[in-house]
Amino acid sequence: MDLMYCSYLDYIVRTLGRDAGSLIDIGTAQCPYLEWFDWIPNRTSFDMVQPYQSKTVTGIQGDFLDHDFGSASYDIVTCLQVLEHIPEPVEFSRKLLSLGKTIIVSVPYNWPKSAADDHIHDPIDYEKLTQWMGREANYHIVVQEPFRGKVGKRLIAIYDEDQSAGYGRKQFKKRIRRNRFVIGG
Repeated sequence: MDLMYCSYLDYIVRTLGRDAGSLIDIGTAQCPYLEWFDWIPNRTSFDMVQPYQSKTVTGIQGDFLDHDFGSASYDIVTCLQVLEHIPEPVEFSRKLLSLGKTIIVSVPYNWPKSAADDHIHDPIDYEKLTQWMGREANYHIVVQEPFRGKVGKRLIAIYDEDQSAGYGRKQFKKRIRRNRFVIGG
């Protein structure tokens, strides 16, 4: 939670997911960040090796590309820091888009090839992500972590099922955000 990009993601989900009834995260591993979104009643972690699970989060283990989600559709789909590891990012990305209404993706932004042994696609920029997803994001931002140098940037992109949906200042004023901090009582 100390990473700036995690704070951005928390804020984005609290803003865009104020009325969400379901969320699935693809590639969660054992990370408990789905617990942050406690107002969303149906939260699912999907991971190839070891999905996160708890009393409030359902874990599903499997290969994402082979898994049959049937007619399942989620209000929010997150895939955070995963695509850089995937041998077939185009097929993976397009399947992400088919799972829900709002898809939030993050990738390392322009990390050098030697930055992480398990990254097979570095460097990744917005143009490469756009090619993988097959369309422009409705919104994207690069977040810089302090003190991290060349491996301190992450790209966050939001894809809405309505490709014309705006995420600018004008639309933002209409959104009600769930307060992260309880004030008073």
